[in-house]
Amino acid sequence: MEKRAKRTKRKLNRLGKTVLGFLIIFTMVTTYLIWDQVAEKNVVAKRNSDKLTATVEASQPPKKMEKESDQKQNNVENGQKIEHLHSEKDSKQTHSETKKNPIQADKENVIDTKPNVTKKDQKKKDAVDSESKKNNQAINKEDGKAEQLEIGKVVYMTFDDGPHPTASQEILQLLEKYNAKASYFMLEPNMKQNPDVVKAMIQDGHTVGVHGVTHDVSKVYKSPQSFVAEMNTAIDFIAETTNVNTHLVRAPYGSKPYITAPFQQASDQANFIIWDWNVDSVDWKLKNGQYVQEVIQQINHLEGKEPLVILMHEKPTTAAHLENLLKYFQDNGYEMRAINESMQPIQFK
Repeated sequence: MEKRAKRTKRKLNRLGKTVLGFLIIFTMVTTYLIWDQVAEKNVVAKRNSDKLTATVEASQPPKKMEKESDQKQNNVENGQKIEHLHSEKDSKQTHSETKKNPIQADKENVIDTKPNVTKKDQKKKDAVDSESKKNNQAINKEDGKAEQLEIGKVVYMTFDDGPHPTASQEILQLLEKYNAKASYFMLEPNMKQNPDVVKAMIQDGHTVGVHGVTHDVSKVYKSPQSFVAEMNTAIDFIAETTNVNTHLVRAPYGSKPYITAPFQQASDQANFIIWDWNVDSVDWKLKNGQYVQEVIQQINHLEGKEPLVILMHEKPTTAAHLENLLKYFQDNGYEMRAINESMQPIQFK
């Protein structure tokens, strides 16, 4: 009897130890699984946090270059006249005319023409625009990938110095009549005086670019920063008035000799696309319509050799004789096209 009791006790002890061992193993396994799940959740949470941070940082709009145009704008608003002095130079390098444009700032009219854009939408638009600038500039710098201007029966008409309160409307009507598209490089004070004309250009399918603010060599080319500031002032007005973001720039009096290496570097950093020309109408000087024949002669000389990018101005004397030139193009089978940002620009060498 006593031996049986001892055997029973030993069996119970072995059973107890076995159960205790299972409990210890079960506890360890359970603890490991719980720890592993917590660790995995922490990793996922950190990844999500990093993604959210990256998304927020990516959505931030790039800081714009500070503009140095406040003083210029104040001068304009005080009713000062902008001197637009042109000296007669090589036909491929300059287009000039001595003229004075009375400019007055009209803040109320400008405010009325701005689109209703929320701050949130504006931030999104600025971010997209910044990326678009980089892409367009990269395209234009890669030889063979940018869209090449067509050589042959195609002309690219460009108009500088506008808009003009009467001549610009006449030019737009004539372009529509002859199914022609053109490109405009405009001055910010003149755009402020004629915002509806700028809107009409875009509505009619033409291309808009900028020509600066003062058109004064001593001011616009004072430094690379002053050049960039003038162009950005004009670019910003187009964006605020029409919601169109342009990067097309024509340097006053042409890029040569003014756009030196430091100016080109500043221009590239601002994502500008600088355009010159290779057919100079000299319409600022040939006011009696002789500029039409001047253009025809240059085109006949260059046709089939180079793209035909024509320089003209938004002036009453130009508008008065423009139909003769448009009729010549139409009768001789020329297409009249606008330039765009994907094209390889014509630049002086």
